[in-house]
Amino acid sequence: MSRRLGLLALAAAVALLAAAPATAQTVYLAFGDSITEGAFDESAEPGYPPALEDLLTSRGVNAIVENRGLSGESTGEALSRIDSVLPGGDVLLLMEGTNDVNQNVPLTTIIFNLDQLASIAEAAGLGAVHATIIPRRPTATTDGNNRTTRNVNGDIRALAWESGRSLVDPFDLFMSTANVYDRYYVGGDDNLHLDEEGYDFLATPFADVLTGVDNRPPVTGRVIPFDDQQMTPDDTPILIELFDFGAGIEVGATQLLIDDQPVEATISGDERRQQIRYDPPTPWSGVVFVGLEARDREVPANEISGTLLQFVVDGAQFLPGDISRDGRVAGDDLIALALAFGSERGDGRYRTFADLNEDEQVDGADLAILASNFGRSSL
Repeated sequence: MSRRLGLLALAAAVALLAAAPATAQTVYLAFGDSITEGAFDESAEPGYPPALEDLLTSRGVNAIVENRGLSGESTGEALSRIDSVLPGGDVLLLMEGTNDVNQNVPLTTIIFNLDQLASIAEAAGLGAVHATIIPRRPTATTDGNNRTTRNVNGDIRALAWESGRSLVDPFDLFMSTANVYDRYYVGGDDNLHLDEEGYDFLATPFADVLTGVDNRPPVTGRVIPFDDQQMTPDDTPILIELFDFGAGIEVGATQLLIDDQPVEATISGDERRQQIRYDPPTPWSGVVFVGLEARDREVPANEISGTLLQFVVDGAQFLPGDISRDGRVAGDDLIALALAFGSERGDGRYRTFADLNEDEQVDGADLAILASNFGRSSL
């Protein structure tokens, strides 16, 4: 069965949800970088746009989805071509920022550019929908731990809420999908691109949002401290934004956890946006793990539960080999070193944190250091 026919057959089981009258055709402009264009997708119609068009059609939406992706483009470069792609469109699907992360563009610049792109589309009479950028494989040449990508996506969610625009959240879907990197990624030189099935999968959250299907839990926006923040002052408060772009947050069900224990946090806001604050009653020490439990008002409810972030308090001491800085040398540290093993400075796989003896190569000497402390804890 062909890719397009296969998607139609799969979607036939979904109840028809018309986002617009059947007689009115909506032209969606999928605007973005190589993840939109469909790099490494060898099918006749690459990228997520053709799969999205099929899904929308199967759900009763008279839609055309045009692929306006451009490989290698940053949000700044996108500003120079946005005007040329808008004529004839009704809604802009905006998923940009992957290359900004590659280029270490400041977060404030990325969000400013995204807001400008959406505003230009709105000024031209189009609707604008923001989308988070997809996660990167651990072997990606930049941000393989997704810490920068998480921060970018948190601010994209906040931008969507503040501007009153819709949000598609593929990052949340991908990160909650088992074996996502093995199932849907092909890599490329930078190890962050999808294969054909991955692009089909990427179309799903777009189709759900555009047809009113709510199957995603509340998501975090801006978070302080950020994940894996080092040298964090011991009196730093925890500040978390929580958003829901569907049925709304179940007010009263949100629970903050510190080192797996529930704590009394100050929670304000409403079903669309909550602000969570926790001031430590005593100074932080070592490594602090912050968890969050929340659910929405959908039936059945979409829930989140688990560790949200960890941060390292200023003055904490760690054993050599504790790459993850969680206070113990364990299997996750061994995996992190293994991903960079055999590399040297200048190689795409080289990571400073895995070069334990700082000789500009990751080899058996670094493995021996880790092994000497394996299973030990410093906290």
